[in-house]
Amino acid sequence: MSESDSFISEVTEEVRRDRLFKTFKKYLWVLVLVVVAIVGGTVYNEVSKSSKEKQARATGDMLQAAALANDPDALQAIASQDTSASVVARFQLSSSLAAAGNIEGAVGALEEITADRDLSAAYTELAWLKIIMLNGANMDAAERNDIINSLVQETSAYRLLGIEQRALQSIRDGNTDAALDDLARILADESLSQGLRNRAQQLTISLGGTLETTSNG
Repeated sequence: MSESDSFISEVTEEVRRDRLFKTFKKYLWVLVLVVVAIVGGTVYNEVSKSSKEKQARATGDMLQAAALANDPDALQAIASQDTSASVVARFQLSSSLAAAGNIEGAVGALEEITADRDLSAAYTELAWLKIIMLNGANMDAAERNDIINSLVQETSAYRLLGIEQRALQSIRDGNTDAALDDLARILADESLSQGLRNRAQQLTISLGGTLETTSNG
Protein backbone atom coordinates (compact mmCIF):
# COMPACT_ATOMS: atom_id res chain seq x y z
CA MET A 1 0.00 0.00 0.00
CA SER A 2 1.41 3.44 -0.97
CA GLU A 3 1.88 6.22 1.53
CA SER A 4 -1.00 8.18 -0.01
CA ASP A 5 -3.33 5.18 0.29
CA SER A 6 -2.22 4.67 3.89
CA PHE A 7 -2.86 8.33 4.68
CA ILE A 8 -6.33 8.23 3.09
CA SER A 9 -7.12 5.09 5.05
CA GLU A 10 -6.06 6.70 8.31
CA VAL A 11 -8.08 9.84 7.58
CA THR A 12 -11.12 7.75 6.68
CA GLU A 13 -10.76 5.79 9.91
CA GLU A 14 -10.49 9.01 11.92
CA VAL A 15 -13.61 10.41 10.25
CA ARG A 16 -15.47 7.17 11.00
CA ARG A 17 -14.41 7.29 14.63
CA ASP A 18 -15.34 10.94 14.90
CA ARG A 19 -18.80 10.26 13.48
CA LEU A 20 -19.23 7.26 15.75
CA PHE A 21 -18.23 9.31 18.79
CA LYS A 22 -20.63 12.11 17.84
CA THR A 23 -23.41 9.60 17.33
CA PHE A 24 -22.61 7.98 20.67
CA LYS A 25 -22.72 11.36 22.43
CA LYS A 26 -25.97 12.23 20.64
CA TYR A 27 -27.77 9.11 21.86
CA LEU A 28 -25.92 8.65 25.14
CA TRP A 29 -28.91 9.96 27.10
CA VAL A 30 -31.08 7.25 25.58
CA LEU A 31 -28.67 4.57 26.78
CA VAL A 32 -28.55 6.18 30.21
CA LEU A 33 -32.34 6.21 30.43
CA VAL A 34 -32.52 2.55 29.43
CA VAL A 35 -29.99 1.58 32.08
CA VAL A 36 -31.74 3.70 34.72
CA ALA A 37 -35.09 2.16 33.79
CA ILE A 38 -33.72 -1.37 34.07
CA VAL A 39 -31.96 -0.74 37.36
CA GLY A 40 -34.87 1.28 38.71
CA GLY A 41 -37.34 -1.43 37.76
CA THR A 42 -35.25 -4.10 39.44
CA VAL A 43 -34.89 -2.04 42.61
CA TYR A 44 -38.63 -1.25 42.64
CA ASN A 45 -39.55 -4.90 42.27
CA GLU A 46 -37.25 -5.92 45.08
CA VAL A 47 -38.48 -3.14 47.37
CA SER A 48 -42.11 -3.89 46.50
CA LYS A 49 -41.60 -7.60 47.10
CA SER A 50 -39.92 -6.94 50.43
CA SER A 51 -42.65 -4.48 51.42
CA LYS A 52 -45.41 -6.95 50.55
CA GLU A 53 -43.68 -9.69 52.52
CA LYS A 54 -43.36 -7.41 55.55
CA GLN A 55 -46.99 -6.34 55.21
CA ALA A 56 -48.13 -9.95 54.92
CA ARG A 57 -46.15 -10.92 58.03
CA ALA A 58 -47.55 -7.96 59.94
CA THR A 59 -51.11 -8.79 58.92
CA GLY A 60 -50.56 -12.43 59.82
CA ASP A 61 -49.29 -11.44 63.26
CA MET A 62 -52.32 -9.18 63.75
CA LEU A 63 -54.68 -11.96 62.68
CA GLN A 64 -53.06 -14.46 65.03
CA ALA A 65 -53.20 -12.03 67.94
CA ALA A 66 -56.84 -11.17 67.25
CA ALA A 67 -57.76 -14.85 66.99
CA LEU A 68 -55.97 -15.76 70.22
CA ALA A 69 -57.60 -12.85 72.01
CA ASN A 70 -60.95 -13.75 70.44
CA ASP A 71 -61.38 -10.06 69.60
CA PRO A 72 -64.29 -9.54 67.15
CA ASP A 73 -63.46 -5.86 66.61
CA ALA A 74 -59.86 -6.61 65.65
CA LEU A 75 -60.96 -9.45 63.39
CA GLN A 76 -63.54 -7.17 61.74
CA ALA A 77 -60.82 -4.58 61.11
CA ILE A 78 -58.64 -7.16 59.35
CA ALA A 79 -61.62 -8.54 57.44
CA SER A 80 -62.32 -5.05 56.10
CA GLN A 81 -58.85 -4.75 54.60
CA ASP A 82 -58.17 -5.55 50.96
CA THR A 83 -55.67 -8.31 51.69
CA SER A 84 -55.47 -12.06 51.29
CA ALA A 85 -55.91 -12.37 55.04
CA SER A 86 -59.36 -10.75 55.00
CA VAL A 87 -61.19 -13.95 54.06
CA VAL A 88 -59.42 -15.87 56.84
CA ALA A 89 -60.36 -13.09 59.25
CA ARG A 90 -64.01 -13.37 58.20
CA PHE A 91 -64.02 -17.10 58.91
CA GLN A 92 -62.35 -16.51 62.27
CA LEU A 93 -64.78 -13.69 63.04
CA SER A 94 -67.68 -15.99 62.29
CA SER A 95 -66.31 -18.66 64.64
CA SER A 96 -65.74 -16.05 67.37
CA LEU A 97 -69.28 -14.68 67.08
CA ALA A 98 -70.79 -18.17 67.00
CA ALA A 99 -68.88 -19.14 70.13
CA ALA A 100 -70.32 -16.06 71.84
CA GLY A 101 -73.83 -17.09 70.84
CA ASN A 102 -74.21 -14.45 68.13
CA ILE A 103 -75.39 -16.77 65.36
CA GLU A 104 -76.86 -13.96 63.30
CA GLY A 105 -73.54 -12.10 63.29
CA ALA A 106 -71.65 -15.30 62.53
CA VAL A 107 -73.87 -16.07 59.56
CA GLY A 108 -73.55 -12.46 58.38
CA ALA A 109 -69.74 -12.74 58.31
CA LEU A 110 -70.03 -15.92 56.25
CA GLU A 111 -72.51 -14.35 53.86
CA GLU A 112 -69.95 -11.65 53.12
CA ILE A 113 -67.65 -14.42 51.90
CA THR A 114 -70.33 -16.00 49.70
CA ALA A 115 -71.05 -12.59 48.16
CA ASP A 116 -67.41 -12.03 47.14
CA ARG A 117 -67.25 -13.09 43.47
CA ASP A 118 -63.46 -12.80 43.40
CA LEU A 119 -62.97 -15.69 45.81
CA SER A 120 -62.41 -19.27 44.70
CA ALA A 121 -65.18 -21.85 44.98
CA ALA A 122 -63.36 -23.56 47.84
CA TYR A 123 -63.87 -20.49 50.07
CA THR A 124 -67.49 -19.87 49.13
CA GLU A 125 -68.43 -23.54 49.45
CA LEU A 126 -66.87 -23.67 52.90
CA ALA A 127 -68.79 -20.55 53.88
CA TRP A 128 -72.07 -22.07 52.68
CA LEU A 129 -71.29 -25.28 54.56
CA LYS A 130 -70.71 -23.39 57.78
CA ILE A 131 -73.92 -21.40 57.25
CA ILE A 132 -75.85 -24.67 56.95
CA MET A 133 -74.14 -26.03 60.06
CA LEU A 134 -74.89 -22.90 62.07
CA ASN A 135 -78.35 -22.01 60.88
CA GLY A 136 -79.64 -24.73 58.56
CA ALA A 137 -82.55 -25.62 60.82
CA ASN A 138 -83.87 -22.04 60.67
CA MET A 139 -83.43 -21.44 56.93
CA ASP A 140 -86.06 -21.52 54.25
CA ALA A 141 -86.34 -25.18 53.21
CA ALA A 142 -85.96 -24.51 49.48
CA GLU A 143 -82.91 -22.28 49.95
CA ARG A 144 -81.31 -24.74 52.35
CA ASN A 145 -81.87 -27.67 50.01
CA ASP A 146 -80.42 -25.74 47.06
CA ILE A 147 -77.27 -25.02 49.06
CA ILE A 148 -76.92 -28.61 50.22
CA ASN A 149 -77.47 -29.91 46.69
CA SER A 150 -74.64 -27.69 45.45
CA LEU A 151 -72.35 -28.97 48.19
CA VAL A 152 -72.89 -32.66 47.45
CA GLN A 153 -71.83 -32.39 43.80
CA GLU A 154 -68.80 -34.41 42.71
CA THR A 155 -66.90 -31.18 41.98
CA SER A 156 -67.39 -29.83 45.49
CA ALA A 157 -64.38 -29.88 47.80
CA TYR A 158 -66.74 -30.54 50.73
CA ARG A 159 -68.94 -33.20 49.14
CA LEU A 160 -68.86 -35.68 52.04
CA LEU A 161 -69.52 -32.96 54.61
CA GLY A 162 -72.40 -31.80 52.45
CA ILE A 163 -73.82 -35.31 52.43
CA GLU A 164 -73.46 -35.39 56.22
CA GLN A 165 -75.50 -32.18 56.47
CA ARG A 166 -78.13 -33.67 54.16
CA ALA A 167 -78.31 -36.73 56.42
CA LEU A 168 -78.76 -34.51 59.47
CA GLN A 169 -81.52 -32.62 57.72
CA SER A 170 -83.22 -35.90 56.86
CA ILE A 171 -83.07 -36.82 60.55
CA ARG A 172 -84.71 -33.50 61.48
CA ASP A 173 -87.38 -34.18 58.86
CA GLY A 174 -87.99 -37.65 60.32
CA ASN A 175 -86.74 -39.44 57.19
CA THR A 176 -84.55 -42.11 58.75
CA ASP A 177 -84.13 -44.19 55.59
CA ALA A 178 -82.78 -41.23 53.61
CA ALA A 179 -80.39 -40.40 56.43
CA LEU A 180 -79.11 -43.99 56.56
CA ASP A 181 -78.61 -44.00 52.78
CA ASP A 182 -76.49 -40.86 52.99
CA LEU A 183 -74.50 -42.20 55.93
CA ALA A 184 -73.83 -45.35 53.92
CA ARG A 185 -72.52 -43.24 51.04
CA ILE A 186 -70.16 -41.49 53.42
CA LEU A 187 -68.86 -44.72 54.95
CA ALA A 188 -68.33 -46.27 51.52
CA ASP A 189 -66.06 -43.43 50.43
CA GLU A 190 -62.37 -44.26 50.86
CA SER A 191 -61.39 -40.60 51.16
CA LEU A 192 -63.37 -39.77 54.30
CA SER A 193 -61.52 -38.56 57.37
CA GLN A 194 -61.45 -40.52 60.62
CA GLY A 195 -63.52 -37.87 62.37
CA LEU A 196 -66.25 -38.03 59.74
CA ARG A 197 -66.13 -41.83 59.80
CA ASN A 198 -66.68 -41.84 63.55
CA ARG A 199 -69.61 -39.43 63.33
CA ALA A 200 -71.22 -41.39 60.48
CA GLN A 201 -70.85 -44.67 62.36
CA GLN A 202 -72.30 -43.23 65.57
CA LEU A 203 -75.26 -41.74 63.71
CA THR A 204 -75.87 -44.99 61.85
CA ILE A 205 -75.97 -46.97 65.08
CA SER A 206 -78.17 -44.40 66.83
CA LEU A 207 -80.66 -44.60 63.93
CA GLY A 208 -80.82 -48.38 64.19
CA GLY A 209 -78.66 -49.07 61.15
CA THR A 210 -75.82 -51.57 60.93
CA LEU A 211 -72.23 -50.79 60.00
CA GLU A 212 -71.97 -53.99 57.96
CA THR A 213 -74.62 -52.83 55.50
CA THR A 214 -73.29 -49.28 55.27
CA SER A 215 -69.74 -50.41 54.57
CA ASN A 216 -70.91 -51.94 51.33
CA GLY A 217 -72.42 -48.59 50.16
